[in-house]
Amino acid sequence: MKSIFKYTGLLALAMALATPVFTACDNEDFDTNQYIGGVNLNSFGPSPVARGGELRFLGSGLDQILKVSIPGCDDITDITVISSEEIRVTVPQTAEPGHVQLHYAGGLLETKSMLTYSEPISIESITPATVKPGAQLTIKGEYLNLIKEVSFSFLTDSVNVFAADFKAHDRGQIVVVVPEEAVSGTIIISDAKEVPNTIKSEQEIEIVLPSVSAPLDLSNAKAGDAVTVKGNDFDLIREVVMPDGSSVEFSYDADKGSISFTLPDNCSDGAIVAVSASGVKVAIANIGMAVPAELVASPADGIRGGDVITISGVNIDQVTSISFPNVDEAVEPSEIKSTQLKVEFPAMAQSGNAVLNLKSGKTAEVALVTAKPEVTGFEQPTVAAASNVKLFGRNFDLITSIEFPGAAPVDKFNATATECTVEVPATAVSGALTIGMANGETVTTAELTVQSPECAFIATDPEGELTAYGLFLAEIKNADHLVEVKVNGATVSHIINNGNLYLTLPGNCGNGTVITLVSDNGEISYTYDVVPSTHQERVLLSTPITIGNWDDPRIRLTHEQLADVPEGAKLVFYIEPANDTQLQINDCSWAEFTTLSPVDGATSTELVLTAEALAAFSNEDGWSDCAIIVQGKNCTVNKITIEWELSLETVIWSGSWDSGNWSGNQDLAWGGYDWSTVKAGQKLRLYLNQTDLSDSWYCLSLRHGDGWGNIGGSIPAQYDTPSSPFEVVLDQTTLDDLVANGGLIITGANFTLTQVTIE
Repeated sequence: MKSIFKYTGLLALAMALATPVFTACDNEDFDTNQYIGGVNLNSFGPSPVARGGELRFLGSGLDQILKVSIPGCDDITDITVISSEEIRVTVPQTAEPGHVQLHYAGGLLETKSMLTYSEPISIESITPATVKPGAQLTIKGEYLNLIKEVSFSFLTDSVNVFAADFKAHDRGQIVVVVPEEAVSGTIIISDAKEVPNTIKSEQEIEIVLPSVSAPLDLSNAKAGDAVTVKGNDFDLIREVVMPDGSSVEFSYDADKGSISFTLPDNCSDGAIVAVSASGVKVAIANIGMAVPAELVASPADGIRGGDVITISGVNIDQVTSISFPNVDEAVEPSEIKSTQLKVEFPAMAQSGNAVLNLKSGKTAEVALVTAKPEVTGFEQPTVAAASNVKLFGRNFDLITSIEFPGAAPVDKFNATATECTVEVPATAVSGALTIGMANGETVTTAELTVQSPECAFIATDPEGELTAYGLFLAEIKNADHLVEVKVNGATVSHIINNGNLYLTLPGNCGNGTVITLVSDNGEISYTYDVVPSTHQERVLLSTPITIGNWDDPRIRLTHEQLADVPEGAKLVFYIEPANDTQLQINDCSWAEFTTLSPVDGATSTELVLTAEALAAFSNEDGWSDCAIIVQGKNCTVNKITIEWELSLETVIWSGSWDSGNWSGNQDLAWGGYDWSTVKAGQKLRLYLNQTDLSDSWYCLSLRHGDGWGNIGGSIPAQYDTPSSPFEVVLDQTTLDDLVANGGLIITGANFTLTQVTIE
């Protein structure tokens, strides 16, 4: 509570009490320095003081005082230490005038001045002992006419009652109205001087509070229920607080002695309390919120995405939403009544308990089972790898993948509701098939016996890492049927030796390289990840030519040799060690483009094919395919090549798209890009620029299409102020999420997107 008395600080007190001083018994000298260190006593007061009042001492080291001796009474050990410079004691009623002594471990201090006493202000009685805020309290005693302030106990800050507000005031009594904020406890009276005399009552008063004979039992309550509680002294209630700490509006009926209120939507289990003006809380009701029961779902099994589920039971109107397994966002019912609700089953929801979320924060559950593909049999129990197999059953329209033991999942097949024909992977072995669904659930079939293919097939995969331009070596079976080998659709040379297949992988190989073995009785394709070659080289001349002194022979390069050469490629001349060598590069009309002058001893020189150079060499002379004419002096050209580095980045989106304030780019979602073609470990790069440069912050968020939910794997909810290009390494969990949940949504704030690539 607030300080009952007014002070101007220790300095004011010291000045007011400058005459009464302390000194050590063995030293009568007085030091004018108030705080000289050690245990020293400078002043005390008030003097005169009221018996039962508070006596204060100022000095230094006073926190070491063990007891205080006042004539006429026992030593005082109940000492209030304010600081090392101030202590306080209560003057006993038996105290007599005289010098005061303060005892400490090293000696004692005694006042030079005698302590005297004022008229004995006293409290004889306080009535009534139990009083209601707003009612009058009578304090009787002696010399109460000197009292200017009455303070009650409080829980929080409040004002005291001053003499101007007393209802009656004379030497023998004070009548005062009890403040609303008062709580049970003692009272204190004061003369309200600068250094006040204060007296605390020995008697405690009891402040009346709102009360009920027993808290109301509100079992099975619902949001919106009207509640009326009867009790005593409810006119003192200033607030009604729910179990979660929120307040509700209420009305007070004086005639009935009751309050009424309505349970809010977010009401939860616990005690409802009434709060008086003093801040004291009184429990007036215990609440137990209603929970749906006797729940029945229809349909409860065989459920597909988009089906409308009806959930019946009691207290259904308390439901706000339903959470389904494997779905991030809760779904609101399309219709809700007291006994039933209807809700659409999400496409990605799985079998399990649907959770009914209630207004109170409680939950209830009901079991749901999804429809699943059921394989009742195979057309043939034994099939050859690389041949087709037909499955029979039902719900085959729900199949998204079929996984054979020993092979990667297959997502290409022909299916109706009851039949499915799929090619058995060449690497498949006997065992049960795993049937995948779009929502991530799987089922297994009976075992299928898989025999080796009848056509040529790879029996053992190559060992080690495959690289572009590198050797592909694998064990092969049925090689006598092999008629052709293709790599990424192009026929390549191959050798069969001792049951092994040998071929050189072309330079365009990379991740997802497809090698096809074509036999006279069928074909099998295999997919391998190949480390690509980034260095590309095209040989234009491999026969040495010696160039004379600016005359024939001259070198001519054709448009065909320069076809599809990217900007930035290098035209490289490999030469005998240069000695005052010059190579003049002209277009087909003999217009000089540049002259190369390699330093003496150099064995090569080059020209960067800029956009300007490629444009110049695209000119035609009208009668030949000549693109470049090279002449010069003192030079033997051994070889000419065009060389460049192949970028492995594939642009999957380009343009100019402004994110604004969390708008979304959906061009790579919902079929805009086939994420099933991307392999784990590939890099997603986004090229972006900050839109508003005056704003130091912008952010990027990558999400999947379904509900714009967060992507699985290592992708966080958002990236703050990302660099450009922004790069993410895609793991398999992330790719599975994008495939299953509608692809990639790009969103965020304050950036412009210009390009998206995959490497």
